[in-house]
Amino acid sequence: MSWEEMFKGDFAADDVRAYGELIENLHGVQNALAALSMDREAIDDLSADLARWCERLEKSTTDEQHQVNGRVAELPVRGHAMLPDLHVTSRTTERVEGTVRFGRWFMGGGMAVHGGAVSLLFDEVLGILASLAAGGITRTAYLHTDYRALTPIDTELQAAAWIDRVEGRKWFVRGEIRHGDTVCAEGEGLFLRLLPEQGLGKRTTD
Repeated sequence: MSWEEMFKGDFAADDVRAYGELIENLHGVQNALAALSMDREAIDDLSADLARWCERLEKSTTDEQHQVNGRVAELPVRGHAMLPDLHVTSRTTERVEGTVRFGRWFMGGGMAVHGGAVSLLFDEVLGILASLAAGGITRTAYLHTDYRALTPIDTELQAAAWIDRVEGRKWFVRGEIRHGDTVCAEGEGLFLRLLPEQGLGKRTTD
C-alpha cells in the first residue's frame, strides 16, 4: 500500500485545487495574525467574521473517513491545516527527505520556531516514513526531540527521517531538521503498526 492510498480521499482535481488555495489562504491569515499589532478594528472584524464561519462550517461537518483535512494526498502534508507545509522531495521505505518553511504562526520567540512546532514536524515526517516502511497506518508511541540550535522561521529548512530498527510491530525512527550545515533539532520516535481492525475513525489503546 502506498502512502497516498493510506489516507487519500476521493476528491476531484478541481476540488483539490480549491482546497489547496483555502489552506494557503488560511496559513496566510495565521501568519498575519501572529504578526498583528493591537488593531482593535481588525481584531473585532476578524472575530465577527470567524464567528460567522464557525456557524457556517458546522453545517458541513462529517466523520474522519469523509473529512477533507488530512485526506488530500496531492497536497503537502495531505492538506492538513494544523501542520507546516512539508514538501517531500524523496521517499523510500528506508528514508524520507523534504523541505519545510515555518511561518510566523509557528514562532515561539526570538524569531525562532516554537519547540512544540518542531516536535510537530518530527511527528509528521517520522510518521510518514514509519507508515511507508510498515506498509500500513502507524501510531506514535513516543517522540523525543533534542534541540541543537535555534530553528529559524521564514527560512527553507531540510528535514529527513530514517529507520533505526524494527522489532515486530514496533518501528524505531530517527530524524533531523537542518538549516544548511547546522543541525537545528534531532528527533527519535517509536511507531506501532496498527492492526487491520485499527483503522481511521477508530480509537486505539494498543
